[in-house]
Amino acid sequence: MSSDSTPHQDIAQRRAVMRFHAGYRQILASALCLVFFFAPEGTILGSSEPALFTWVSPVYLAVSVALTVYHSLFARHYSYTEVFAELLCDVAALVLLAYASGSSDSGLQLLIFVTISVSSATLPGRLSLALAALASIAALGEVAVHSLAVPVPAQQFVVAGLTGIAYFSTALAIRYLSVRIVSTQSLADRRRDDLERLSKLNQMIVQRMQTGVMLLSSEGEIKLLNAAAAELLGRQSTHLSPGELAPPELIALVQSESQGSMLFNAGEGKVEVFANVAPMRDLESDHLVYLENISKISQRAQNMKLASLGRFTASIAHEIRNPLSAISHAAQLLGESEALNDGDRRFTRIIESNAHRMDAIIQNILEMSRGKAPQPEVFSIKAWITDFIADWRPTNGESVSLNILDKCRHDHVNVDPSQLRQIITNIVENGARYGAQLHGRAELNFVVSNNPGSDAVVLDIIDNGPGIAPEQEDMIFEPFFTTESKGTGLGLYLSRELCLANQISIHYRRDSGSDSCFRLQFSHPSRSGLPS
Repeated sequence: MSSDSTPHQDIAQRRAVMRFHAGYRQILASALCLVFFFAPEGTILGSSEPALFTWVSPVYLAVSVALTVYHSLFARHYSYTEVFAELLCDVAALVLLAYASGSSDSGLQLLIFVTISVSSATLPGRLSLALAALASIAALGEVAVHSLAVPVPAQQFVVAGLTGIAYFSTALAIRYLSVRIVSTQSLADRRRDDLERLSKLNQMIVQRMQTGVMLLSSEGEIKLLNAAAAELLGRQSTHLSPGELAPPELIALVQSESQGSMLFNAGEGKVEVFANVAPMRDLESDHLVYLENISKISQRAQNMKLASLGRFTASIAHEIRNPLSAISHAAQLLGESEALNDGDRRFTRIIESNAHRMDAIIQNILEMSRGKAPQPEVFSIKAWITDFIADWRPTNGESVSLNILDKCRHDHVNVDPSQLRQIITNIVENGARYGAQLHGRAELNFVVSNNPGSDAVVLDIIDNGPGIAPEQEDMIFEPFFTTESKGTGLGLYLSRELCLANQISIHYRRDSGSDSCFRLQFSHPSRSGLPS
């Protein structure tokens, strides 16, 4: 066989050819027996030596049936010796049957071409040529044996010689074609394996991309989407139902003449998504849509903004905090004076309270402006929350109950644990304060689950407070927005900025029981953020 073929390919090809030849042999032997035993008198089969044909043809049929059963049920590996012996039996049987039928008059010698072709496709070159040589010798020997009994024209020796040459030519031609076919098949198998590996690699790359990828028809039907796109759109999985349509914003985008880009809010958390359309040149009716979480795009700009704000606030923090500290200290000393009446003492307390509030505002602004790049680590969120519950204490001494509910299969996240603590602390302190004000005892539940479309972790922080009024839900993450006279309005804003830096989607919602809930949707732990 060709050097390009492998032993496995050789065995597979030999098995296929031998099984096909076994079926052909059984049909041929059955036909010869039926014609000889049941056809009307005067047939050419067995006309010269009917006794020889009478016992050779049934034996050949029995051997054919046995070999068919063997090849169909038992044969797995074929040695060259086994195949050569089997094909040699075919040649011998056909030569004997041809001799019994009057040699060249029967035309049975032509059937030997099939056997020689099979040998060229299954045996090495030397063995296939050896079989052709034996068939040629048998053809000449058959004429020679006939010449001993009756006078034979010299032309029959010429015909036998030409038949032998035809046997050799057939063996060489089939051998050449077989080698070429095997070589081509081997090349096709290698190309197929390469394409399969490339296809799997492309699918893995597309599925693990941070950028969402969708293939849409001109009517807006979703033909393909990866896990990132499903996560951005708030889908349960990447499985598609027949005829499922994309969000209306994307349908309008692919059907527009410009087919450029747009920003829209997607998913339950109304994540701001940047969509860009790339028409397919080879598939004019389909459109490739790239979806990008705008928070990831703006992360670097956010870091630059915070760095600029940091330089500004650092330059004025000292100038503000020094006189503020002096005012606070003076108000404290004044409040200790015994000469003050109750009204004046109330004024000093107001001065101290507002001085502390201003100091807290400055501290929060400094923390935001420092723009410290996150140091992400992969860890178990359930274990982390367990430690947080054990360590956290309410700032104002509220009575609080903290619980964790596990509904996830995979609980690993890839975020900065110190920044995650700041995020959770801000949310928990708000929930504890409002829950205690409403019920006397706050109850907060940490529900850990997975995004149905991936292994990304979803954390719900549910409290028993009154919640956010619907008309205020869109403003709670804005800086300096607060519903309390003593609040700074920077806690949730700072939490959102830290979430953006760690690729966490945060939004406010009501759970199934209409309780107040902050949902944190983490990115897949294998995805990293933009370089700082």
